[in-house]
Amino acid sequence: MLLESMKKGIGKYVMIVLASLLILSFAVWGIGDMAGVISNPDEIAIVGETKITQREFQDQFRREMERIRSRVGNINAEQARNIGLADTALNSLIAKRLILLQATALGILISDDQVVRRIKKEPTFRNEMGQFDRVVFQTTLANNGLSENMYVASLREETQQEYIGGAITAGVEAPPTLVNKVYQFRNERRTADIIKIKRSLAGKPPSPKEVQLVEFLNKNSAQFMAPEYRRLSILHLDPVEVAKELSPSEDDIQTEYEDRLASLSVPERRQLEQILLQDEEASKRAYSSLNEGRSFLSVATEFSEKPIEKTKLGLVARRDMLPMLADAVFALKKNQFTKPQKSPMGWHIIRVAEIEPGREPKLEEVRKQISDDLALDLALDDLVKRANQLEDSLAGGGSIDDAANDIGVKVLKTALIDSSGMSQTKKKQNGIPLEESFTQTAFSLKKGETSNLIETSNGGYFMVRVDDIVEAVKRAMDEVRPEVQAAWKADWLNKSIRKTAEEIRASVKGGTPLASAVSGKNLTVEVSKPVSRFSSLSGNLIPPSLLHEMFNAKVGDLLIGPISDGYAVVRVKGIQAASLANSDSDLKDLKGALSIAIANDVLQEYSRALREEYPVVMNQAALDAYFSNQDYGRR
Repeated sequence: MLLESMKKGIGKYVMIVLASLLILSFAVWGIGDMAGVISNPDEIAIVGETKITQREFQDQFRREMERIRSRVGNINAEQARNIGLADTALNSLIAKRLILLQATALGILISDDQVVRRIKKEPTFRNEMGQFDRVVFQTTLANNGLSENMYVASLREETQQEYIGGAITAGVEAPPTLVNKVYQFRNERRTADIIKIKRSLAGKPPSPKEVQLVEFLNKNSAQFMAPEYRRLSILHLDPVEVAKELSPSEDDIQTEYEDRLASLSVPERRQLEQILLQDEEASKRAYSSLNEGRSFLSVATEFSEKPIEKTKLGLVARRDMLPMLADAVFALKKNQFTKPQKSPMGWHIIRVAEIEPGREPKLEEVRKQISDDLALDLALDDLVKRANQLEDSLAGGGSIDDAANDIGVKVLKTALIDSSGMSQTKKKQNGIPLEESFTQTAFSLKKGETSNLIETSNGGYFMVRVDDIVEAVKRAMDEVRPEVQAAWKADWLNKSIRKTAEEIRASVKGGTPLASAVSGKNLTVEVSKPVSRFSSLSGNLIPPSLLHEMFNAKVGDLLIGPISDGYAVVRVKGIQAASLANSDSDLKDLKGALSIAIANDVLQEYSRALREEYPVVMNQAALDAYFSNQDYGRR
């Protein structure tokens, strides 16, 4: 966190690009593309020949959570993972590691003198006289849980990253013409007249005749096909199942517990509430109000620029906080609040609502987790040996059944199943590998063919043989009559209201006023508020299906598109062009954002090349294990 606070200094632009955009560049591939097998549960990923440990990931994930909390308020680890923050944290570590590997390969070394100069220039380490103070330096490091060696090594790496990032993105700047065009594109607004025609206006559909149902089934046979079914023989080596049969020794469990105690320990955490203001004078007035005895909630309501629910930061550890805030906050007692504290985000007043003491878990509390992790590690080693035995057996001409018998496992013989694993009687087939690659493999083979031995994302293996195939066929009317009847009636309703929409459009095009065209049809004309291409769909009268088309149309054009319960007719009413006058501040911000976006494109291509040169393997099992620990992983 200390290094994060320094990014506003030397190399600010480069560090913004590296910190935020290299992350995005890896989103092009996604975590799944990097999945592989790593036997050590403490290693989250391997980049080239270097390792990213669980502790490194944990620290980065916490930093990402703190960044999000400063914007949206409290969020727990599970919610953070669901919105992709774990991927962001891991991608960030991978991106930085790739840059460092390339910097080393290019011979870019940072001397001790360069590191010393950067340290002495850092305002955080200066005393009241504005001079570098070694006591302040060491105290600041200690308060952030860093040794001098750790900090120097991190600073050296950051400087290497700046050299590479700066060289790649040097001179990147969005041209004025592009900035103006994008600003006008984003801020143009339009209004529209809207008529919504709901299915209920069409009345009750008639009962279809048999000939109509047959014709409908023939025209829409793809909707009513029986899927292709296959009978499979599956050899599946699942490390999770194998691990259930293994028991690590007590000595191994004790040793692992001691090695992982630091990462398993829970630090002291505090339930915090925050008033965040951009103006120093306003923060002083808010602080005075609190000293007068007013409640934190009432002062936050009066002064805060964020919704009141976002003043709650949740349970936060010292290492989760910005360095310039942590000391003040963790010096408080329960129900006390800080003086206004300055950070890059503004002025903070933080109150301690609750204090949760830190603790080290006893071995018995985490025994199962450690035992399961060690058993999985043993299982992965065992499966590598079994996989080698399988390949030897197959190389000798053995069948899938022979190979399974050689290593003492059973081959699963399935019923006829479709690609979702459902049988013809709609029963789910148990024991099938939960891998997209399994389905793709099993349904790409011909009858009688056997796949290669294929590795799964959790370190297991599978092999599949196709024993029988029942081709997809059109179902007979008697099998799908209720479904065909329902589809025919829905189609009748859609055609009926679509016809009404077409009649209204034709009438208006012929010169009839819009109000007259809908008269007597139990319809109303609504007028939208001005909307942009990027307006929120919530509460917006414009149907999502027509928003894009509306911005390609001219004033007076009539458009027809589906809505959730029918169709809508939309007439473009007015166009409000975006003015560049008095927009200097917005244009400046947009230019910065576009410049970073262009730099991101450059870095994406560079990162692709680096990823080819330094292979990336991600340990999905270790990542899942981190989050599966309810007590110690989600914090």
